[in-house]
Amino acid sequence: MIKLRLATRQQDTFEAAFSKQIALYRESNLGVDIEIITRPIHDHYTQMVNEDRAEVEGIDILLCCTDWLPELVAKQRAISLDQFLNSDPPQDWPAGWHKAMRSLQVIEGVTYGVPWHDGPQVFHTRKDLFNSPKEQEAFLAKHGRPLEIPRNWSEFLQVAQFFTRPQDGLWGCCEGAYTDGHNNVYDFVIQLWSRGGELFDEKWNPVFDSPVGVEALQFYSDLFHKYRVISPECLNMGSVEVGDFYAQGNAAMMWNWCGFAAVAELPQYSKIVGQNHCGPLPAGDGPNGKSVSLNIYWVLSILKSCKDPKAAYDFIKFVMSPACDQITSLSGANGVRLSTWRDPHIVGRYPYYSTIEDVHGKTRTMPAISEFTEMNELISTAVHQVVHEGRVVEEALKQAADSCRKVLRKSGRLT
Repeated sequence: MIKLRLATRQQDTFEAAFSKQIALYRESNLGVDIEIITRPIHDHYTQMVNEDRAEVEGIDILLCCTDWLPELVAKQRAISLDQFLNSDPPQDWPAGWHKAMRSLQVIEGVTYGVPWHDGPQVFHTRKDLFNSPKEQEAFLAKHGRPLEIPRNWSEFLQVAQFFTRPQDGLWGCCEGAYTDGHNNVYDFVIQLWSRGGELFDEKWNPVFDSPVGVEALQFYSDLFHKYRVISPECLNMGSVEVGDFYAQGNAAMMWNWCGFAAVAELPQYSKIVGQNHCGPLPAGDGPNGKSVSLNIYWVLSILKSCKDPKAAYDFIKFVMSPACDQITSLSGANGVRLSTWRDPHIVGRYPYYSTIEDVHGKTRTMPAISEFTEMNELISTAVHQVVHEGRVVEEALKQAADSCRKVLRKSGRLT
């Protein structure tokens, strides 16, 4: 009996999909047993990537966020998959996947992972609220313009304030501000990019502490504390919990991963089935403003600690099949194959798949350098200090930028 251990982040939809895929795999592979190991997302990163727990725990296959992969590779903990992909490729590889699903796992020409779950971020809005004649009439009377899905952050704020009714259990928006180095950083970066700002300049000098960066983080913090259009509960929620919060009908809007549109359509999780709309995120105000989406995705990698790389690849290849990719989607995670995105049954059940290819053509990604995971923690700390502790935005971002420069100078990337 070959025994493999697969480590993944702790999330109901991920675990459900893997459980079904493993059960299906066992039907024709009686000599292989696969155990799932789960952890909260930050612990998953810390123990599997930042530290070296994988070898101690005998982990063979790792579900790894593409943001973390450069660090994993720099520490020589993942093996190349090219020899397997070339000699025994999955069905339709690579043309069966969008080009946006084939780049972030390739580092210096070597493939270290294959896609399993996909982003990107989209703007979620409640159709039952925006299309309500009563709400439209009240908004027009109050603001002198029609109630529409916001096109920029100023319109977003006005609409969020209109729908914020805590006495009725309704908030204008919900966002996951829990300090996990995940959504709290991504939320800031979306605000930054949509205003025309950048994390680094062309020479890798950190510039996120610019006036645009200060404006971006101040606005994000103000949504919680000045304008109070987001429930205080969301301060202690990650992306998963806030996706559930939205699906329970507690907010009118949310920008979050498109996979939570699937959650909103699952009756066991959602009170707004059939009422969620997905579209582009609001743009920044002013001449440099634009609508920007963020994409990361999760890949399956084989670790150097793997006891049987060929058996691990056989399972990964099986999971990449059209049937298993649909299992990922139908479990509430996001499939990654073009055939899944275009399948009438999938699109009928989860309408956001009809726009997913177009959204992928307008996404940005985090810097694919090994130093970024360390700098991500520094940015996460700055966001935490502002949003949770009330620190002055300029001070928090300047300290984070100065610390990032030290990291980059130490590695030689910044001179």
